[in-house]
Formats: sequence, C-alpha cells, structure tokens
Amino acid sequence: MEANELPNIAERNKEFFNNESSTYDAHPTRVLCAKKCAEAILKEVKDLEGYEVMDFACGTGLVSQDLCAHVKSILGVDSSQNMVNEYNKKVWQQGIDKEEMQAICLELKESEGDQLNGRKFDLIVCASAYHHLDDINSITGMLASYLKQGGELIVLDLKKDPEVSHKFHGGNKDHIVSHKGGFYPEELEKVFLATDMLENVSSKVAFSFPKQIEKDKEHIFEWFLVKGKKIQTE
Repeated sequence: MEANELPNIAERNKEFFNNESSTYDAHPTRVLCAKKCAEAILKEVKDLEGYEVMDFACGTGLVSQDLCAHVKSILGVDSSQNMVNEYNKKVWQQGIDKEEMQAICLELKESEGDQLNGRKFDLIVCASAYHHLDDINSITGMLASYLKQGGELIVLDLKKDPEVSHKFHGGNKDHIVSHKGGFYPEELEKVFLATDMLENVSSKVAFSFPKQIEKDKEHIFEWFLVKGKKIQTE
C-alpha cells in the first residue's frame, strides 16, 4: 500500500467499527478471543498491582474489563468514537470509577508527538488489532514512546499459517485488514527491535481456538504474543 493510501484504510476501519459497535460483543468468537488474550496477558505479567495500563485499539473494552481488577488504572484508546462509547457505557453500568477505567477516542500518531499530556504507562497492550494497522513500524515506535522506563509492550495477534490463517477474516473484510492472515512471530519481533526503544523482545504461541470458516469445516487458528521491555536510560 502506498503512503498516500494510509488514511483510507484508517478511515475504512473507523467506519466499519463505528457501524459494528452496538453488536460487536454479540459475536461469540470475538468475546472468546478477547478473553483468551486477557488470560494470556495476566499469565505473562503475573503481578499487575499498581500498574497504569493502556489498552490500545481497545474496542468495546472486552480485554480491559478482564484486566481492570488487577491494575491501578487502565486507559482505553481507540479511533472509533462508537466503540469508545460502548466501552464507557460498560464502565458506567458496572459502577467502575472512571479514574480506574475509561476510554478516549484518539488516533495516536507518531508524527503528532505526545498526545497524552506526558502520561506514561507501565504496560501497553494491543490485542487482535495489529493486522488492521498499515504502518506497524510507526505504531510500535509510538506505543513504545508512551512506556515508562522498564515498562512493557505486549501485542497479541493471529499467527500466520499459509495453509489456513488467510481464511480467518473471510473475503468480506479485505478492505479493513492490512495484514491478511496475520503475522509470523519473528516479523513482529523485528518490528519491536527496530524501535531502538525495546529490549528483551520475545514471542510465543499464546492460545489456539477453532472457528468455522467453511460449511461443515472448522479450522484451528493460533494467536501469538510478542513482548518487549522499554530500555532504561540513565
């Protein structure tokens, strides 16, 4: 994709998720995947007490709501206003203090510099969204810049398998998926290292789950986790 096309896919994603927001949580596969992502994060970072967390591309808050009880605060960030509205509606309905969990509609961009008034995070997570993003190098560098020294960035996404992973989204979502079929883990490891801000970069298969793609045929898809730690400078 050419650079001058970047706003197009961003706008297409925004429109798609604005339209999907009210029924997003009605899809069992989405809910199951988010729950497994949250479980993988909690397993990877065992003690989150006192952590300030950003959930990037947070959607309706499916991952955030499972992390909230374990952290000091969690800020959801998403470019879709309607998804953010659904997220904050859940917070209000569950009686959670907005200082502990809330979402904002913001399209974070590396070129814009600090858009969060100096706020930094102990942990930034992004679950099942990287395949929608075109310039993952820029996004990863931007996310790393919002980490505290020693903070961690964790991304979970579909593991590429040439045999089946391209079938996960079907043909009706090509217009919003930049990386059809997901990623090879080593691909994202290189992206993390290329920021020159992250160290101790590693990846692993986080979980797998079945999804029916074709009539009477189920495929097993794998999600992987890649993490990196913000380099501490003296």
